[in-house]
Amino acid sequence: MIRTSMLSLVVLAALAGAARGAEPTLQVHLPRAIQVDGDALSLGMITVIRAAGETMTQEVSAIPMGRAPLPREEITLDRATILGRLASHGIPASQVQMSGADKVVVGRKDTVIAAEEIRKAAETLLAKTRPSPAGARWRVCREPKDVVAPAGGQVSLEARPADRKVTGEAEIEVAALVGGRLAGTRTVVFRLAYEQCEAVAAVDIPAGAVLTPENVTVRTTTSDQTPPANWTPPFGQVAVQPLRAGAVIRPAQARTPQPATNVRRSSTVLMRIHGSGYALTALGQALDDGCPGQCIRVRNVDSSRVVMAKINADGSVEPLVEEVKK
Repeated sequence: MIRTSMLSLVVLAALAGAARGAEPTLQVHLPRAIQVDGDALSLGMITVIRAAGETMTQEVSAIPMGRAPLPREEITLDRATILGRLASHGIPASQVQMSGADKVVVGRKDTVIAAEEIRKAAETLLAKTRPSPAGARWRVCREPKDVVAPAGGQVSLEARPADRKVTGEAEIEVAALVGGRLAGTRTVVFRLAYEQCEAVAAVDIPAGAVLTPENVTVRTTTSDQTPPANWTPPFGQVAVQPLRAGAVIRPAQARTPQPATNVRRSSTVLMRIHGSGYALTALGQALDDGCPGQCIRVRNVDSSRVVMAKINADGSVEPLVEEVKK
């Protein structure tokens, strides 16, 4: 039974008359996809309706089809769903001729305000209100998200500073308006980035090797920390540990080489004796002149024994043999 609260008497009469004929009263064409405005769907929004008369076309077009899709959402309606909704409003499937696609994908007409546009608006205001100090620049540390709003009206962005009490940071709030109405607010957080130089191992560098422009590269980078004053490349220093290619060379990983110490005859030297599980030291007297890397005779002050010893860079000596003739 057809409810008159849904369809007018004119439409009821048309349907009753058509029921006695052979031709369908209503033609419904489904597009493959369509975009809509608003919060609720009607049959006329998602299909093309052809009916016997303008009144019937308008009333059938107004049949509700549920909620509209949310931003960036799609709703799919197939022929069976549409025929079922028509039947619930008193229009049997026998009076409907379907054409077009098997289903229609309904999307929403949205206005998307890209995150990049929001960030640029924040950067423009920040440059005017808080210019970056010399040797530094503001860098985004919290990117905004897109603002998605119903289509309609001109898009405008309004930026204003926010009260952020963090040293070295700034916060800008950007309001996105569509047609003069607020569509969403995004916050962009900036942090000061300081330009500075750093030394990087260009190749694998063994411990003890001298750092030179051939094995070390200097590059410019940015950091949240203020750069050290009077930074200079570590050229001429010695690696205190192996450095792999591409590694940043920290101050503790290089040192200034110690000058070589020569040994003079009759001078007192420190004897270092190493063995399995022990290390001893003793005082000795050099019996020859020598420089680091050379071997000289050394007399142990305590035992008076004379041994051959190799001179170290710091002036100490390491015995090579147990004893030699005086």
